Amino acid sequence: MEPPEIEYIYNLRRFGMKMDLSIMRELAAKLGNPQNDFKSVHITGTNGKGSVCAFLYSILKRRYSTGLYTSPHISRYTERIIVDDREIELDYAIQFIRDWREEIEALAAQNRNPTFFEVTTMLAFKYFSERNVDFAVVEVGLGGRLDATNIITPEISGIVTVDLEHTNILGNTIADIAREKAGIIKPNVPVVVGEQKKEALEVIRKIAESKNAAYHNVHEECSVSDLSMELHSMQFKAATPLREYEIELPLVGRHQITNALVAIRIAEILSENYTIGKEDIVEGLRTARWRGRFEIKRENPLLIFDSAHNPSAMRVLVDTVKSLNIEHPLFLFSALSDKDLHGIFSKIREVTDRIIVTEIDYEKRKTSLDILERRAREYFREVKAIKSSCAALRQALEKGEVIIATGSIYLLGELEECLRSL
Repeated sequence: MEPPEIEYIYNLRRFGMKMDLSIMRELAAKLGNPQNDFKSVHITGTNGKGSVCAFLYSILKRRYSTGLYTSPHISRYTERIIVDDREIELDYAIQFIRDWREEIEALAAQNRNPTFFEVTTMLAFKYFSERNVDFAVVEVGLGGRLDATNIITPEISGIVTVDLEHTNILGNTIADIAREKAGIIKPNVPVVVGEQKKEALEVIRKIAESKNAAYHNVHEECSVSDLSMELHSMQFKAATPLREYEIELPLVGRHQITNALVAIRIAEILSENYTIGKEDIVEGLRTARWRGRFEIKRENPLLIFDSAHNPSAMRVLVDTVKSLNIEHPLFLFSALSDKDLHGIFSKIREVTDRIIVTEIDYEKRKTSLDILERRAREYFREVKAIKSSCAALRQALEKGEVIIATGSIYLLGELEECLRSL
């Protein structure tokens, strides 16, 4: 059970997503504009932005006091805000809400309701300021241009991938979504890009040029060789405009190569003005940790957690399963109600014909078990529908086979709690 102050800001979710920065700027001004008290790196992308943030945080913290702001969390609200490997103190978050609840409700009385993400973002920026961090690595929540995090002026920006997502908010084409994500590019602030789609790159490049922002695409500037991949790690050689590296990554999958290259190039460009060496980059990548990304939770039977929640993320998960020669895994799946089940199930079907579907305990946004089962039977030969995620996990583990739990980070949070009681 969360403290009442945390439940209070969870309830701000009922006001949904707000693509407007006016409230953020107003709150920031009342707080003394804490986002200006530290240097920052700003990362967006349809997929991969969290991994890039984890890589950069791991690199920067070797030399500097570093904050990390990401979303959503898996188990605890405090996971979202980290300074030097320590989560924000729950007492700090509680006191922040107590101090600012009157201001939140005053805005609500004007029908300008601050959202959960806006309040949490301000909490993160205030915390980073008071903890005197040198750098903060900040992950965009949704899109970029009008995301609550976009009140910062970073040292450098990163756009990892662009794909169709949240089309009701961001637009119906790749170009539209690229335009929203490129909205984090600031005048004279370099941007590093990991995308390869021509229509996305054209938009991003034009926006960068219009803002006199140096444009770097890792697929144009870098090369990779000698890739080897195992269940727990992968190794490859990377050549950039600056130097060559022998990289070991604890995060597995070919998509993580692009994520690592984006982090490497950002770190290299930062090194022009800050103390970041080759060893910092190599060791930072080797020791990076990021939960819920092809994460091995148990060895016997093999249980893998992955937060793939859209067709493009599921594509890279399935590609990783193929690359590791994992045959016929059992998928344990659930999803929020706005997800493209056709696109997701079409990809999963490439590596298995068995699936267990279950419900997430998130009443407002879950996909009902009936819908999940009905849709799953269109794609898979063997389908089991189990309402309780804990019961679904127990049944999967009893089979003693390779299990991949995926579809939503909210599902992974529930399953982590279940594992503690097994």
